[in-house]
Amino acid sequence: MTAYSNAGSLPLRRQIVVGGAGAAARGRPDARPRRRVASPSRAGRRVHPAGRLIAAVLLLFLVGLIYLSQTVQLAGVGYEHDRLVAQRDDLARQAQTLETSLLRWRAEPMVVERAQQLGFETLIGKVRLAGR
Repeated sequence: MTAYSNAGSLPLRRQIVVGGAGAAARGRPDARPRRRVASPSRAGRRVHPAGRLIAAVLLLFLVGLIYLSQTVQLAGVGYEHDRLVAQRDDLARQAQTLETSLLRWRAEPMVVERAQQLGFETLIGKVRLAGR
């Protein structure tokens, strides 16, 4: 037995069956379980304008946070790049200094001077070693 139904062309709004699940538990033999029908007023529910505003503000806040984090990360990468370029230039300067020192130490006057400081003497004549 329905308490409220519409016999016309309008769709059925709410159907209540007398003697639901509670009646079966009390021992009534003619009890049928209740049937749920979706309410059309809930199906067509619209979002409140304040809810849209809050959602838009939260979305803009999230986009701003992502932008800020990317900007900070890019700045950090820039500082790291500058540090590595400065380190590369410093190492190139050191390599150039070492090459200059090496060329200076290889020169004959420098070798002779260092040998005399270590106690070696220059030869007066030419020395020939017999080959095998």
